[in-house]
Amino acid sequence: MKKSIGIILLALIAGVTFAQKTTIEGYVFEVNNRGYIGNAKVAILDAEIESIQVETVTNEEGFFTAQIPSSIKEYIVVANHRDFLASEVNVKVKPDETKSYAKVEMERKPGYIFDVTVAENRPEHINVDAITGYRIDIYNNTTKTEELVLEDHPHPTFQFNFLPGNYYTIMLRKKGYLAKRIEAYVDIDGCILCFDGLGKVEPNVTDVMSQGNEIGTFLANVELDPIEIEKTFKIDNIYYDFDKSYIRPDAAIELDKVVQLLEDNPAITVELGSHTDSRGRDGYNMSLSDRRAASAVEYIINNGGIDQERITSKGYGESQLANRCSNGVKCSEEEHQFNRRTELKITGIEVEKETIFVPLKRIIEEDALLEEVLNSEVIEIKSGEEIPEVIQKQLKEGGQ
Repeated sequence: MKKSIGIILLALIAGVTFAQKTTIEGYVFEVNNRGYIGNAKVAILDAEIESIQVETVTNEEGFFTAQIPSSIKEYIVVANHRDFLASEVNVKVKPDETKSYAKVEMERKPGYIFDVTVAENRPEHINVDAITGYRIDIYNNTTKTEELVLEDHPHPTFQFNFLPGNYYTIMLRKKGYLAKRIEAYVDIDGCILCFDGLGKVEPNVTDVMSQGNEIGTFLANVELDPIEIEKTFKIDNIYYDFDKSYIRPDAAIELDKVVQLLEDNPAITVELGSHTDSRGRDGYNMSLSDRRAASAVEYIINNGGIDQERITSKGYGESQLANRCSNGVKCSEEEHQFNRRTELKITGIEVEKETIFVPLKRIIEEDALLEEVLNSEVIEIKSGEEIPEVIQKQLKEGGQ
């Protein structure tokens, strides 16, 4: 019996020894102490046999902690992050040491940090709070990959690292607001950072760029417009030839943006309104603006595939002048041009569609498929293969 007890005790002692661990703690941070790196993947290897013992991830402060067998006297900490070059450090464990520390510096990959603050778009004299709880999608059109999806993001800020030579689409969506789509061209055709709707960063903006413009930071305030009935938006650069109502090529480019707006915001219905200046007879101006608005809506429905129930046209003639230039008032051509405008007005909201956020990846892929179909003389569907919804819709509309 005593012999059995002794064997059990020896086994327990051996088990305790075998189970002893060394705690490893450390930080992962950017070179030159430019900040800690959260969400970095950390692998800890036995330096002798170079086998992974444990894997973990840094928290928002760049901190990590893990445990490895105390028998390991030297280990390698390897850190990886999408926006940084992989880095590693060797750490030796001192005799009888139960805790050791590691500091891993990482160098940022060539590219540009897109540092964004999201807020509500309101008049300058009204104080607004930053927006939280929104969805962010980032899609790389160059590599055709989904780069980032954050649902119900709890912070008003987010960052993303753009890599040179790539074209990205960013979309921000939140219930009660119009979706915001941003096209970003990164180091393409001589442009370091070009954004549709956010301006342009030139190489001489040295306060946000490193020497050589290989690494930089672009700070942006992205404003979301609340969805409100009767809210109007001016559509810039919609011009018509004198006394004409047909859609010119330059106007078609702007109307294509309206199509995109309606596709990105399936919950809204709108009115497209056309306005003239005060010159000419009132009745004629009203008739001309009616024809111009109807022509624009016809283009949006026929060329953009927008359901005709979602958009109506209305001509206002000179009944809603935006400045002092009424009949008999002497004004410059520029002042008259200000009144010759096209506006989009929200007329309805389909509440049940407000929270249906289709992934941006799917939207872009379906748009590409539809374009391919429209440019093809033959649509080939293999046996047993389901017809994509976007093609079903096009076939249905084409048959009406």
